[in-house]
Amino acid sequence: MKKAVIFDLDGTLVNSIPMHFHIHQKVCRILGVTLTKDFFELKCNGRKESEFYKIILKKHLGSLKKYNEARQLSKLEHLKIHYNTLKIFSGVKYTLKKLKQAGFKIAVASSSPKKYVKLILKSNDVINYFDAFVGGDNVAHAKPSPDIFLAARKKLNIKKSECVVVEDAIAGVQAAKNAKIDCLCLLTSEKRKDIPKYAKIVEKHILLFDIISKMKTK
Repeated sequence: MKKAVIFDLDGTLVNSIPMHFHIHQKVCRILGVTLTKDFFELKCNGRKESEFYKIILKKHLGSLKKYNEARQLSKLEHLKIHYNTLKIFSGVKYTLKKLKQAGFKIAVASSSPKKYVKLILKSNDVINYFDAFVGGDNVAHAKPSPDIFLAARKKLNIKKSECVVVEDAIAGVQAAKNAKIDCLCLLTSEKRKDIPKYAKIVEKHILLFDIISKMKTK
């Protein structure tokens, strides 16, 4: 059976994707770029902010001339957010509690900075369920590179075959595949048809524990 679970944060544990999309859409509008929800979901969701601004600007402006301006505008918009208003999804606390009671090691591996990750988990009173934390600022390469999940696995000291990743984003599923770790994907921020076949789709958070507890190592 599996012994460890590695969770993504944004869109997986906490309902923060609409907030991030709103901020980046506003920044892009200032720069004269139209950021659609479909493009954000397909190309940006789950990636480091630095990576998706490169993707957006290169596609729409043909260059990265406004990259630094975009990052600064984004930083200013994020400073306006009261992060204690971002709430975990229904069923998350139940799942974490059941996993901990069953002896699973639990990590969070997010493209967001580690400081932000801990702030969100602490404000939702679930930080004590986690054994390890990895942020996008702790690894050299962002999702879909496997770096972040491999770093989390190393911190947990559990074999890859005994771990499972829980994601919500295409880039995250691809990162799990590249790390050669089994993956479950929630339908909180992507369309079912876009989820890579590598991941098993989970309809609701409340179902996660039952599914994970029955998974076998390969």
